[in-house]
Amino acid sequence: MTTLDWHYKGLPLDVGTLELADIGSQGWNLLRGDLPMPVMVLLRDPLRENVRAMAEWCAARGLELAPHGKSTMAPQIFREQLAAGAWGMTCATPWHLRVYRESGVDRVVYANELIEPAALRYVAAELQRDPKFELYCLADSVEGVEAMQRELAAAGAPRPIEVLVEVGHEGGRCGCRTVDQAVAVAEAIHAAPLLHLAGVEAFEGLRSAADLDAALAGVDAFMAKLLDVFERIRPLLPERPVLTAGGSAFFDRVAVAFAGRPVTAVLRSGCYVTQDGGHYDRVSPLGTARGGPLRNAMEIWGAVLSRPEPGLALTSFGRRDVPFDIDLPAPRWLARDGVRRPLEGAETVALSDQHGHIRVPPDADIRPGDLLGATISHPCGAFDRWRLLPVVDDRYDVVDAVTTIF
Repeated sequence: MTTLDWHYKGLPLDVGTLELADIGSQGWNLLRGDLPMPVMVLLRDPLRENVRAMAEWCAARGLELAPHGKSTMAPQIFREQLAAGAWGMTCATPWHLRVYRESGVDRVVYANELIEPAALRYVAAELQRDPKFELYCLADSVEGVEAMQRELAAAGAPRPIEVLVEVGHEGGRCGCRTVDQAVAVAEAIHAAPLLHLAGVEAFEGLRSAADLDAALAGVDAFMAKLLDVFERIRPLLPERPVLTAGGSAFFDRVAVAFAGRPVTAVLRSGCYVTQDGGHYDRVSPLGTARGGPLRNAMEIWGAVLSRPEPGLALTSFGRRDVPFDIDLPAPRWLARDGVRRPLEGAETVALSDQHGHIRVPPDADIRPGDLLGATISHPCGAFDRWRLLPVVDDRYDVVDAVTTIF
């Protein structure tokens, strides 16, 4: 049971304390102005459909899905993804791992190098406490392998953890830069008593999508390198090893590379659960811009505060409320007297801490007090700004809420 109060941005200002489970029965409606602006909301139906559509897409191709939970850090959404058939959940930091375990996630892909002594002590304790706990983590150096073995042994780990050799590329993030280096790491893992060599991992998603053909060619070449490592270390691997990659932009190319192999093939896409109205809608193979089923499921709403110039409107959402690392929010709707209508010809040109600077046609019928709704780009920068996100239906009635842990 989660009790909400004034600590949660987005709740009506006159609310005292309220149980999360009771939010849907309060009769609030966003378009009527029942919520204080600004507010980031989740769209119930697209959210549900995205979870279902991605699960079905993976199942049809014999792929497992371990969604990267850093996108949302919302245990309620984790549970929906797992209920839809997710193989596990992916995390990237020791704090993520603790949140997942407290949220009841039994199989975790730790998509990073796990070398911190405190984190490894925690892992050892969890292995002792819960026989169902299954952890996969990454290694890209012999030194890292030695650190994992040393710390797990010192902490009295009762059984091995699963380790994947991470393949990288020049200019990228972590990961072995050469095949020979990957082979040496695999041999070190195989020799460590508290580590079990489980397979190979990579992350292909850092490539620019400005030239999509070039990006796809680069992804295909990188997947070929991963498979080269896989074949070189195959004698050391278990009968059904794990191959895992797949961000939120190029996972279809990963699916092609893994097809038909006797492996547990795992995608780790995370942003699909909400998509967005910008970057991922354009580049995702299942985004609406490419004819796919994944729809935007997040909107930011703010009040129009001022029309200081004919071609300018100032809204109440700013840098503290929305991501801006890829694209600025895209204004789409205006609401007045509880009625939403499309907003044409508007563009966010700047964000201040608490203001959005919206360029609008000089004769646009936009008044102070109107509500302005926008889509955002890159949901990973959205959830961490909100401890609570109301969930609305197609009438913008508040039917639920999702809390986050960051």
